[in-house]
Amino acid sequence: MPNLSSSRCISVSHLESLVPLRSEASRHAEFLTVIPVHIVELLMDMNQYSTVFSNIVSRAVVLANPSLVDHHLQSRDGALQVFCALETVMIAVEFNAPSPLLPTRECHLARHSKQLASGICGVVDVSLESLFPNPLIRYRRRPSGCLIQQLPNGVAKKTVSPGRENVLRLAERMTRKFWANLSDSAENIWRPVPLKEAENVPAMIINAEDEERQLPGTSIVIATTVWVPASPRRVFDFLNNEGTRNQWDTLTYGHHVRETGYIDNGCDHGNRVSILEVKSTEDQIVVILLQETYTTLTGCYVTFAPVEASTLDMILNGGSPENVPILPSGFSILPDGPKGNEGSTGSLVTMAFQILDTASSATYIPPDSVATIFKLVMDTAECIKAAMFNPLNLGT
Repeated sequence: MPNLSSSRCISVSHLESLVPLRSEASRHAEFLTVIPVHIVELLMDMNQYSTVFSNIVSRAVVLANPSLVDHHLQSRDGALQVFCALETVMIAVEFNAPSPLLPTRECHLARHSKQLASGICGVVDVSLESLFPNPLIRYRRRPSGCLIQQLPNGVAKKTVSPGRENVLRLAERMTRKFWANLSDSAENIWRPVPLKEAENVPAMIINAEDEERQLPGTSIVIATTVWVPASPRRVFDFLNNEGTRNQWDTLTYGHHVRETGYIDNGCDHGNRVSILEVKSTEDQIVVILLQETYTTLTGCYVTFAPVEASTLDMILNGGSPENVPILPSGFSILPDGPKGNEGSTGSLVTMAFQILDTASSATYIPPDSVATIFKLVMDTAECIKAAMFNPLNLGT
C-alpha cells in the first residue's frame, strides 16, 4: 500500500500552464456504534454533513441532485440489511482549518454513494475541477471517500434523560458556534488589531442584529495561534483540568473551580460535557461554565461559555436550549507535525475568545477595548507556555 501520510510536490497541466500543487492524503479505520445507513445519510445530506463535521466544514451546499433516491433499512431474519441506493449530488464545500490565520479551501465536488456488496457501501468524492477547470479554485480533491461495512455484532443504543439531552444540545450549539467563529470563512470578516506585535492577532465584530439567539449588543471575537512546546495531549489535559484552570483563565484567578456534573461523550475520559462552578473564597458563585472537551487522533478541543444559573436550571428541568444565547470561547490543539498526538514534540494552539462589549459598535472597537482583549489573549498564551515548562504540569 502507498504511504498516505506523506506529502510531495507535483505539477499538473492547467489552462496550458504548469501550476505547482501539494499533494496531501490520509487514511484511517474506525469502529462506530452507528447504523451504517445513517452514516451514508449524513454524508449525502449537506445539512447533516456540515453539522457533524462543523470543525472542518464551514459551508456545504447542494448545487444539483440528479439522482435523488432514499436510503432505507430492512430487517431480514432478525439482521439489519443496508440498501444503499445509487445516488449522486453535486456540492460546493468550504473546508477550514481551526484558525483564522489559515485560509479556507473551497471546492466543487460530485459525491457518489453506492452499495458495493452485501453489507458494504461506498461514498466517494470527485473534484468537478478535473472536468471543468476553474482558475479561481486552487484546491482540487482527488477521488477520495470511505467504505462502510456492517458488522455482525449489531449496534449500541444510548438513552439519556431529557435534562441531560438538553445539556448536550446546548453544548453542541456552543461548539459549532466556536468553530464557525474560528475559521477564515468568507462569512467571517476578520480585521487586524491596531497594536504593536499584534500581526497574528485578528479580531472580528459580531452584531446581535446579524445573528439569531445572540445577547443584545455587540461582541468581539479575538483569536491567535501560538506554538507550545508540549504534545497536544499534554496541553489538552492541562486545559481540561479544573485544578489547573486558574493558571491560565483570568476569570478564575483567586477562585476555586469545581466540576459539579458531567456527561461522557465518547470512549476517551477527556471526551465529555461538563458543568463547572467557579466560587470565590467566600463560597459565593462567581460564574457557571458549560464546557465541552474532546480529543481525536488529529487534534484536541476545549470549548466553554458562561451560563446563568437560572438558565441551567431551566434546561435541566426539560426546557428548550435552542434560544439560549451563548458566547463560546476555547482552544483548538493540533500537533505541529505529521507524527500525531503522541509523537509530536509541540502543538499549535489556537485560542479564540468571544466577549460582549457594550462600548463597541458594528464598525468600531474603542482603543480601550482593543487593548483589553489583546492583553487577554496574549496573557493566556504566555500562561499556557509557562505552564508547559513547569515540572508540576508534566503530565503525559
